[in-house]
Amino acid sequence: MMTVIATNTSAMRAANASMSASSALSTAMERLSTGKRINSAKDDAAGLAISNRMASQARSMAMAVRNANDGMSLAQTAEGALGEVTSMLQRMKELATQSATGTLRDSDRTALQAEMSQLTSEIANVSKTTTFNGVKLLDGSASTIKLQTGINSGETIDMKMVKATSADLGLQAQVTSTVVTAALGAGDLQINGGADIIAASANASLVATAVNAQSSTTRVSATAENSMTVAVGAVASSGALTINGLSVTLSPAESNAEALAAKINQVSGSGGNIVASTESGRLKLTAKDGTNITLGGTTTGLSDAKGIDNASLASVTTAAVGRVTLTAEPGAALNITGTGTADAGLTVGSTSAVSIGSQTGASAAMAVIDAALDKISAGRGDLGAVQNRLQSTVNNLTTTSTNLMDAKSRIEDADFSAESTALAKAQILSQASTAMLAQANQSQQSVLKLLQ
Repeated sequence: MMTVIATNTSAMRAANASMSASSALSTAMERLSTGKRINSAKDDAAGLAISNRMASQARSMAMAVRNANDGMSLAQTAEGALGEVTSMLQRMKELATQSATGTLRDSDRTALQAEMSQLTSEIANVSKTTTFNGVKLLDGSASTIKLQTGINSGETIDMKMVKATSADLGLQAQVTSTVVTAALGAGDLQINGGADIIAASANASLVATAVNAQSSTTRVSATAENSMTVAVGAVASSGALTINGLSVTLSPAESNAEALAAKINQVSGSGGNIVASTESGRLKLTAKDGTNITLGGTTTGLSDAKGIDNASLASVTTAAVGRVTLTAEPGAALNITGTGTADAGLTVGSTSAVSIGSQTGASAAMAVIDAALDKISAGRGDLGAVQNRLQSTVNNLTTTSTNLMDAKSRIEDADFSAESTALAKAQILSQASTAMLAQANQSQQSVLKLLQ
């Protein structure tokens, strides 16, 4: 080997070794201080991508577990309320059985009927007021509640709710009409001997309003409902569809029921009266207040319009008319008279409420209450079954999440035993390379002896 001083190869090699040792030392100290093997993408690009995906899945699983637990809480809320309804129905069956015996006087049965009416009213109140986070559970407004219990679209569980209003349990007189066909005038419709029900146009919402205006006298209330469906094809590239005056600008992107429903709901907003959805591949429009639904403007691409009774309308722009449901107060009968009841979609007749004011009525009430108990028991059974299912879902998600986090840890987290060893090695190499660099720099001094 030549003796030179212009290039100190040994010093350069020692310097490179010192740099490598310093880098290894820095890496080991970073991993030990953060507890992470991957602190930036340069540490392990593929590992970073995999661990991030696993982290996203784990966080979604944690939220799915919360959703499932919330679903169990909702089911327990509904089931608890139905338990109270069951207790009241059992008491009502007891009262009906007592009233059905021939040893009682009519005055005794009147007292029993008073309690029966109060229990019927409370069942109606329970169904109206049982809510979970603002969602009404037993009044029929939420027949099915969909729970997101997985981390992907479609991984849901449907929870079927029972409609437990006193009318739906057969404890109150109730009649649902067909669609309103014509305006109501004097003499057309009377309820429980009250004044004429007058609605100046064929509109279920107006009929319900007119009925409710006399509720204090007739002891009968009304609700209106209305919807229509249309087939959706290729919509126009420009123009606007109007729904009861609501203007929806169209584009070819809305050439299917799902996209058009989303656009309508976006324009209508949460406070709008018109709600769009899909039903069997068709666009479904629902008026919250039961008023008539009329389409106008650009209706190209819409066809085969059907009303709430699923009957085809004359054209897409024909007004869809709704129907009315009449419900008597607990203990009150529902008597419909008039020369034009068909205009309201009703028929002349009387519907009796569950009454134990007579021995005959009490005997009939026993069968009605038994049917109500069967319905409530079936609903409670469904809720109990779905709670067990949700618990299994929680257990499975928890196990999966635990194993996923274990795998993520192996990719992302630092092994302290290995990193401590690497740190000690890097420290020794750093010190040794620094010492050798000093020796390499001193080695050039021997050249001076050759020059003496």
